Amino acid sequence: MINRILFFIVVVVSLVSCSPDLPDDVAAAYKKLPAKVDFNLDVKPILSDRCFSCHGPDNEKQKAGLRLDLEAAAYGELPESPGKWAIVPGSLAKSEFFKRIISTDPKYLMPQPQSHLTLSAKEKAILIRWIEDGAEYKPHWAFIKPGKPDIPSVKNTSLVKNPIDNFILERLEKQQLTLSPEADKETLLRRLSLDLTGLPPTIADIDAFLLDKSPKAYEKQVDRLMASAHYGEKMAVDWLDVARFADSHGYTVDRLRDMSPWRDWVIKAFN
Repeated sequence: MINRILFFIVVVVSLVSCSPDLPDDVAAAYKKLPAKVDFNLDVKPILSDRCFSCHGPDNEKQKAGLRLDLEAAAYGELPESPGKWAIVPGSLAKSEFFKRIISTDPKYLMPQPQSHLTLSAKEKAILIRWIEDGAEYKPHWAFIKPGKPDIPSVKNTSLVKNPIDNFILERLEKQQLTLSPEADKETLLRRLSLDLTGLPPTIADIDAFLLDKSPKAYEKQVDRLMASAHYGEKMAVDWLDVARFADSHGYTVDRLRDMSPWRDWVIKAFN
């Protein structure tokens, strides 16, 4: 029995000793990370902003023959450094990617200083946790079949009024933030009106809301505003902007064209 315990201790110590040391700031950020990081939410934005300019899909700008946007390429042997790999899932010690992002040597560090791109301690910690967890790549979120997530547990259950609150409170707890006090009814109605119609509430609207003492007073205002023709106008604004909508001339060299029927259709569709 004693021999088994000693063997277990030796194995644990050897595993810990094999784990590369992290800079103090990165180690501190690492401790604050959630149990698991998500590729699309946490990792890909960092790679896209800091790495893809030199190691992305653009062959003309690609350096060292390394692509980090593709799983197979990231896992493969480095073209210009035989016997080395950028990312070895589960192994920091074998991953050149890890060694480069924590290096203090300006000739070895990635991103390179001349790129004027840097990684924060938290961003390095996220990438390190990702590699340790297996460096899983995922397709674009739009191509992943949506699934119903488990409702997260939260510390302050007294603030939960519906399951959506669990997700909000969980994120606030991760960010070490707390909810602000609930706004007064007049402020709530103003926020709601501007969000749903783009227009402030009238004095009559405010008075009616203040006088309504029913438990569903707020829900009644939501229904009233969504029934307004102005609701569709407000919702259509962002949609039309994304589509680069223009009533007449879209660009300086475009010919005159009346696009108002489509604009009206979008508004009616939301309503």
